[in-house]
Amino acid sequence: MAFNQEALGKNHPDRYDPPPVVGSATPVERPFQLSVRRADWRQLAVVELPLLTLLTLLFAITFLFTPGLKMSILGLDIPDVVLCPVLALTRVPCLMCGITRSFLSMGGGDITGAFVFHPLGPVFYMMLVGLFLVTLYSLVTRKQLRVSFSRGLRRNLIWGGTAIILAAWLVKVVIWYQVGLL
Repeated sequence: MAFNQEALGKNHPDRYDPPPVVGSATPVERPFQLSVRRADWRQLAVVELPLLTLLTLLFAITFLFTPGLKMSILGLDIPDVVLCPVLALTRVPCLMCGITRSFLSMGGGDITGAFVFHPLGPVFYMMLVGLFLVTLYSLVTRKQLRVSFSRGLRRNLIWGGTAIILAAWLVKVVIWYQVGLL
């Protein structure tokens, strides 16, 4: 009978890997990291300044118009405009149907109406208010805020966000059907 080196297998005592050393220099990936760094005006003009301009324009529009697309200050009335081609063609709202009217309701201070138009509209609006404040802080202090997510956390946020948007769409369809918007 011949000795077979490969038949020794992984269970041989000499083949065990040593246990990891506590406090070793193995880098640990953090799921979320926030960093602040000094920036000059040229760096801030690339992202922060255009973003602040767009957000200011968005908030100005939400304060000037009502959900019925009537301009509050001048009393101008814009004729019926189809804002969602999916709704116009299928009579079924898309995932983001109502978000514009929800934002316009939030700009006018009607939070309940904003939830009726889109359940996540007020949440998205407040997230944009937070983004506006962070961007304004960046420009005033000349510091860029950087946020980084680990690959696993990023994947979980994408899947979780998708599930929340789908659930909000189902809620919206039920509410719109009961209220008579569909």
